[in-house]
Amino acid sequence: MDVRSLKYFIAVYEEESISAASKRCFVAQPSISASIAQLESQLEVKLFHRHRKGVTPSRQAHAFYKSARQLVGEFEALKGLFKQGEEPLPLTLAIMPTIDSGRIEALFGRIVGISERLQLRLVDLNEQADARIVSEQLRKKGERFRHLWDERYVLAMPHGHPLTLKSSVSLQDLHGVKFIERCLCEFHDEVIGYLTRHDIMPVTVAKAVNEGWTVALVAAGVGVAAVPESSTRGNERIVTRPIKGMKLSRRVGFAYDPTAPQPAALQQVLEQFKDSELF
Repeated sequence: MDVRSLKYFIAVYEEESISAASKRCFVAQPSISASIAQLESQLEVKLFHRHRKGVTPSRQAHAFYKSARQLVGEFEALKGLFKQGEEPLPLTLAIMPTIDSGRIEALFGRIVGISERLQLRLVDLNEQADARIVSEQLRKKGERFRHLWDERYVLAMPHGHPLTLKSSVSLQDLHGVKFIERCLCEFHDEVIGYLTRHDIMPVTVAKAVNEGWTVALVAAGVGVAAVPESSTRGNERIVTRPIKGMKLSRRVGFAYDPTAPQPAALQQVLEQFKDSELF
């Protein structure tokens, strides 16, 4: 039994899904499954019941969860005892505002685990930074791109909206529908241009500049919005449907200038995320 296995167990327990835990921990699903199987063998108990929609923690898992959290916390505290007085590793990262908080939490959970000496500074996308966390569409000329994850866009709707009766929707379905614009979306101009060219006229009822506000407006019943799929995960007040007829998906990763001096912290982060196929 090791700390990494305990962290994987905690992720699966809290997410109730192997695939969601895989994305949260930024490791392949087989690694998560193998760690859980090893824990079950060592403890001689069944920790999760598998089903089509994910997993359900067993009675033994509920009992084990509190101890696992405590053990991981104590281990992190022990590591901190030997890091005091060491030179910090500064790292400035700019983040595009259309990444949801769940993705950010998972990403930085792994980043801060790289070194106890890491000293993070997060800035807006237009500020000077060692690297930017952006979609590939926002990559600047000359920047190198280190891929992290892919995600598609879906139409997010409040429960009871007429479009929830469809298995998938097209942009044509938005004609006359109350619509929330994501002003800083990398696809904003492309989507608006498509709607204009095809005489599709939704009714813009709100404009938002970040994912949290957009999702909150949808959940409140203000209108519908085209959003990255991960931004609505776990929100029971929202229904999503695939968008057909126009390919909307994005690749998110680190963008950085390879000709600029790279701080040691950035080099360590890029090395940690070099196996992009895991994401």
